[in-house]
Amino acid sequence: MTPDRTPGPSPQMPSSQLADSMPIGVAAVDDSGRQSYVNETFARMVGWSREDLVGALPPFAYWPPEERSRIEEALAGTLRGVAPEGGYSVRFRRRDGTTFDALLHLGRIARGGPVPEGWVASITDISAQVAMQRALEDAARRQSALQRTTSALTITLTREEVANVVINAGIPAVGGERGSVALVSEDGTALDVIAAVGYSTRARTEFGSLPLDSSFPLTDTVRDARPQFFPSVESRHASYGHLGELLAENGGGAMASIPLMVGQRVLGAIGINWRDKRDFSTEEQDFLQLLAHQCSLALERARLYEEERHARYAAENANRAKSDFLAAMSHELRTPLNGIAGYVDLLLLGARGDLTRAQQGDLERVRFNQQHLTSLIEDVLSFARIEAGKLEVERVPVSMADVLQAVPQMVEPLMHAGGIDFACSPCDPDLVALGDRERIIQICVNLLANAAKATARGGRVRLEAERVDSRVLVRVTDTGVGIPRDKLDVIFSPFTQLGRTLSAPRAGTGLGLSISSGLAEAMGAALTVESEVGKGSRFTLALLAP
Repeated sequence: MTPDRTPGPSPQMPSSQLADSMPIGVAAVDDSGRQSYVNETFARMVGWSREDLVGALPPFAYWPPEERSRIEEALAGTLRGVAPEGGYSVRFRRRDGTTFDALLHLGRIARGGPVPEGWVASITDISAQVAMQRALEDAARRQSALQRTTSALTITLTREEVANVVINAGIPAVGGERGSVALVSEDGTALDVIAAVGYSTRARTEFGSLPLDSSFPLTDTVRDARPQFFPSVESRHASYGHLGELLAENGGGAMASIPLMVGQRVLGAIGINWRDKRDFSTEEQDFLQLLAHQCSLALERARLYEEERHARYAAENANRAKSDFLAAMSHELRTPLNGIAGYVDLLLLGARGDLTRAQQGDLERVRFNQQHLTSLIEDVLSFARIEAGKLEVERVPVSMADVLQAVPQMVEPLMHAGGIDFACSPCDPDLVALGDRERIIQICVNLLANAAKATARGGRVRLEAERVDSRVLVRVTDTGVGIPRDKLDVIFSPFTQLGRTLSAPRAGTGLGLSISSGLAEAMGAALTVESEVGKGSRFTLALLAP
């Protein structure tokens, strides 16, 4: 395009070597709007010769319409003497059609009269500064988008949720128009698209699952474990001409295919299409790969979560089956044991005739062992109920004086048989705790029985209760063998009996402390232990006070 050189009045402005040597452009315009002077720097900036520019309309005549109106307003303001000190930020169009950003300062030309005869402008090329500012703004936008996407990925629990975050947040954040997330199939032979946006139904159906050995941007990216960047549809055609129909359907813009990797393992790939061409600067490539990396971490976390969930589900099923078996077994065993107990009682009462002393002794032993076996089965049944979450307990006010009166009757024969000095300290008659009376008694009996087993003949066992702050503490103290420090964490585990070996078996199932701990927890209480080897142990049941 040739500058408009229609003749018009133009006050003379002599050429200046100083102006020509300046690194900024200088141009003067007369009151008719034609250039009366330009320096060499300005001529080089816009790509015209000085001869072409002097006497012609300024280059803003070639600028886009949105710039022209703004500059015309600026010129009018300058002629009125109201030009801003900071100048104007504008964009010039060169002779070859390219543009550059510039800072324009305007001043009036008035040769001794009140009416200005034109204006003079200094033009500074600020393209580098503007490009830097835009790069910083782009980087800030990318960083913000990555933070939002990463934040959304942190709460995903499944592969589908991860893919949907990438589709709904990650791809729009980079300006993508279409995109997909594809993962390697479990057998490793195919690449399955699990989420996509912007593609036609036909494309999603035909390319929803691709053999991993096929020639396709995503499959090649997965096989080679490297990203691919295509600035335009032409560059895509050069590598994948056989996908012509699909390439045309996806538009003439850029495309990126980035692998999803954890370590050296490739999980799949992300594909993104843009509406326009794209240069893919190093910074943008790095950002896209960082986005893929965050997606990969979320996918791996989702995989581990799924594995853990399946393992937990299998364990819960196995545990439930075990509990159901124990409950059924306990129920079936209790029935014949109750029958045995009934017949033993009939015989001891003489219902079948008189018994000799030896016969009575034998029947007493049968009854003792029946009661012991019933107690073991009750332990197993209680444990099964606790494990299954079917244990029912009350939380009502319970008189601790009543509890301490009932418990000794149940354990004194055991203490006497073991030659143990047992004592129950009286408590405040008004001491009340929240819980289930029968369960509190069961815990106390379990703890006292456990203390009796651990205490040698001549030792001592004590039971006491008191209120401390908002808790009612029930303590069972013994002078037994004590518990090693490294075993304190396991004694409440089911089927645990310290010192039990094949050559030195101990009576019981090893469920007493586990059941007691479960009962305490069900009542909102806590069961703890303090112990020292050779000096004894103290178990504390901490109940809530009303």
